[in-house]
Amino acid sequence: MPSAELPIKSDLPAAQRHALEAWASQATAAGWLPATATNALQSVTTTAPAQLFDAGDRPLVAGLFGGTGVGKSTLLNRLAGESIARASVERPTSRDITVYVHRSQVVDRLPAAFPMERMRTALHNNEQYRHVMFIDMPDFDSVESANRDLVDVWLPHLDVVLYVVSPERYRDDQGWRLLLQHAREHAWLFVMNHWDRGDPLQLEDFRQQLSAAGMNEPLIFRSDSSGKTDEQGRQEDDFPELCSTIAQLADESIVKSLNELGILARLKAMKAASDPWLESLGSEEGIRALQSDWQVHWAQATADLDNALAHKAQRLAQQYAEDEGSWLSRWRSKPQQQAEIVTGSLVDESLLGRLDTVLGDFLNQQGQGSALPLSAQKQAVAQPYARARRDFAATVDDAVNRSLALPGGIWQRRLYAGLGALCLLLPLAAMGWIGWRVVSAFAEGGNDSAAYLGSNFAINGALLLALAWVIPAFLQRKAKPSREKAALRGVREGLAAALAQTSAAVSEGFGTLAEQSRALREQYQSLWQSLPRTASDDLPETVRRMLASEINQPTTQRELDVRANTHSSTDAAPVS
Repeated sequence: MPSAELPIKSDLPAAQRHALEAWASQATAAGWLPATATNALQSVTTTAPAQLFDAGDRPLVAGLFGGTGVGKSTLLNRLAGESIARASVERPTSRDITVYVHRSQVVDRLPAAFPMERMRTALHNNEQYRHVMFIDMPDFDSVESANRDLVDVWLPHLDVVLYVVSPERYRDDQGWRLLLQHAREHAWLFVMNHWDRGDPLQLEDFRQQLSAAGMNEPLIFRSDSSGKTDEQGRQEDDFPELCSTIAQLADESIVKSLNELGILARLKAMKAASDPWLESLGSEEGIRALQSDWQVHWAQATADLDNALAHKAQRLAQQYAEDEGSWLSRWRSKPQQQAEIVTGSLVDESLLGRLDTVLGDFLNQQGQGSALPLSAQKQAVAQPYARARRDFAATVDDAVNRSLALPGGIWQRRLYAGLGALCLLLPLAAMGWIGWRVVSAFAEGGNDSAAYLGSNFAINGALLLALAWVIPAFLQRKAKPSREKAALRGVREGLAAALAQTSAAVSEGFGTLAEQSRALREQYQSLWQSLPRTASDDLPETVRRMLASEINQPTTQRELDVRANTHSSTDAAPVS
């Protein structure tokens, strides 16, 4: 029996469905699930029998279920000991709900969707069924769809289903579909009605079918509604045992246990419907493989990009060598403006479109062969890739600016600066020496006329001054770092950095993908870890035989269809 510390409330399935729908909505927004994912929950009912009554003790809700002509109404009349349900020989079809309930019971919480015009209530004072509410449901196999709809509305409100068959109708296909779909939501009692027309072989065949459907040692009661009796005035069937079993089920503790087991069965069905969602979350190993595949794909796709852009970069860089201008114009020219000459023509929409194609091709390939949803992959990488794409040109600009600001190597720049200093210092030194010689000669010329300098000194002095400037200027020009090479270097370094940033941005998106997958999986598992558990070990043996085994129960509509088709195609005709 469920422990008193963990009461299982009737509204728990509805709350769990709401939590699952909220989780699925979050996963759908991130691209992990399709918008139709929650449709799988629609086939799982959240309704429980206790919701028909106010808090407190409630009766056992038992529904008579079966196909046309099996004698449900006749059986209910026999249980009640009076004619309360309509039974017809000419057209044995039930269209309405007949509720047989004790006057002390108040059923005042019927859902608004219930068609009250099709519900007949028969009140009684029979103390034998004071704690039992019988419901005679419409024929599930009727051609009238409203009958089947009414059955679907009432089924979730039942504690126990009295599955009524006849020797001619115990292999009904629609009945098996319902049994397979709702087996774990109720306790089950099986009644083979019209036993006066039955055969023990049919009973054994029916028992084997129920066992194959997950009902271990099902309780099957024979009922003869013909009124025939033996010599002692008794009918040869199991009707007294049926009445005794129903009375046993009406015990308050049994009703509570059946209610809680039914709720947990609904939760298990809900979990079976939602567990496939986890398959779309992939695995950490799969996402790591995705990141590794991306690095390989990106390296292969961008390997020839340098060669493809080399001619364009060379032509643009030559603009710096053709006309560098004077030192004043170079000083006035800002590095940013210089870089834009290159990147403005190099990083264009054609290049960015090529990068878009590389990423798009990879995602499409992964979407076809990977378990990860393509929409989740696209959403995860969209934002970081858009940022890298937007900053692509700026990254190349920064590299070109740095390269133009520091052209050549460090020793080349130092040599160039040193020769520039010599271009100034050597002419000054030559001018100083020439001036000193002129002043000295003028001072000495007052005493010695031969001390005056002649034309040869003027020629030699001019040659010295010219050589003092020309030689270092020539060497400086030869040692000057190439702006063309600096621009090319900046383009290549910037392009490599921008491509690396783009690849890293996509990898960042895949990292986000892994975090989302892990978080969603943990959230889903936490939704189920906090749920209560119960067991049927403490239930009486007779009651446990009314519960379907979990081993053979189908959990998906596909399994239901396969089971039903197998049943209808392989079963032999009824034994007569």
